[in-house]
Amino acid sequence: MFTEFLGTAATVYGVLGALKTLLQTRQMLARRSSGDVSTGFLTSYAGGYAIWLAYGLSTGSLPLIVVDTVGLLCAGLTLAIALSLRGSPIRPAAWNGGNTAAIAHRPAATDLQPHTHLA
Repeated sequence: MFTEFLGTAATVYGVLGALKTLLQTRQMLARRSSGDVSTGFLTSYAGGYAIWLAYGLSTGSLPLIVVDTVGLLCAGLTLAIALSLRGSPIRPAAWNGGNTAAIAHRPAATDLQPHTHLA
């Protein structure tokens, strides 16, 4: 009896934890930017859910299957939204929705050298 309760509690907690990534999705959509989100982290996060889902499927563990299916879907959606808001992967300057004011510009190399005139 206690084991069934623990399995149910763990499943509910896991599903609620997996849904947390949707908070990040909501924030990105509200800001119309994903520049402050690590897509590398989201990729590894989704990958973790994928591996655990495969394990759950191989063992037939319903709690693992449920939690990791929800987690993979939520993490995948969050990653897809983050990447779609970035625009072109070739032009990282477009990742902030074209806002180049947020990108620090370095002075040209010639501006760093003192100007001396030879006589």
